Amino acid sequence: MLGRALDKKHRFTIHFAGFMILLLILSGCGNAASGGTNTASPDAASPESTSSAEPAATTRVVKDTYGDVEVPANPARVVVLDIGALDNLLEMGVKPVGAPSILAAGDPYPAYLAGTDGIENIGSVNEPNLEAIDALKPDLIIGNKDTHDAIHDQLAQIAPTVFVETLGVTWKENLQLHADAVNKQAEGTKLLEGYTQKINELKAKVEGKEVSLFRPRQDKIQIYLEGTFAGGIMKEAGIVRPAAQTDEGFSKDLTEEQIADLDGNVILWFDREKDAFAKLESSPLWKTLKGAQNNSVHPVDWEYWMSGLGIQAATKVADDINTYVAG
Repeated sequence: MLGRALDKKHRFTIHFAGFMILLLILSGCGNAASGGTNTASPDAASPESTSSAEPAATTRVVKDTYGDVEVPANPARVVVLDIGALDNLLEMGVKPVGAPSILAAGDPYPAYLAGTDGIENIGSVNEPNLEAIDALKPDLIIGNKDTHDAIHDQLAQIAPTVFVETLGVTWKENLQLHADAVNKQAEGTKLLEGYTQKINELKAKVEGKEVSLFRPRQDKIQIYLEGTFAGGIMKEAGIVRPAAQTDEGFSKDLTEEQIADLDGNVILWFDREKDAFAKLESSPLWKTLKGAQNNSVHPVDWEYWMSGLGIQAATKVADDINTYVAG
């Protein structure tokens, strides 16, 4: 009896040992197939890689007209001090928290700009309200040296401040700096490429067309020359200006007796003074102009021809040239 019990126990031990060996073999095969129990998944970050990864930069450095300025990597509360900056930022998909009116505090923003609802008014372009700006807690302020040089240091105490040198014919350079300041360089480049294509298409249509551009005022007539925002766009499109309008500079003042200097095959004008053009048009000399004789006199919108100074305004000026000159 004892012998049979031992044999039975011996057989059990052998079977159990065989079973354990089989488990070890199967376990080894599984580890080989999965790359081993100590190998991390390719998608899993090891503690070493997690701890050594550099945190994303929270600031960047841009160069403005004063020098290097450290700005937020992605500013969220931007205040702009002129319409050119407002125009550009809106087109790049950045909505400022504050912006000025063109003439008087509280005036509506230019009608050609969409998406201005909810932007706090901070005064006028020439007189921005520092207290209103500070109350908005901006993380970036954008302005221009020509207009705001006297308050630059005060603004810089509120938030990082980026200034372009001047406005007008430098609008393309300004767009690039605005894009850099808000980290939208690719968007800025794309907008300029689209504008360049539009101008190139326009050149073939307006070649040889003589166009006069002026602003009637109550006490004078102001010719806008190639040194202005709109004048520069006309030059870029290849438009010919009347001989009296080829002087260098920003503008040239005339009296009614010098009305012949307004002559052109096409006459474009804008104003923001009521009845100024009606007074000019009633002059007997007006009817001597070629543009008046062939009914090619067209009013254009001063908000973007004179005061827009951004990519949206430039595009609309080009569109008007296509309508009134190329058409």
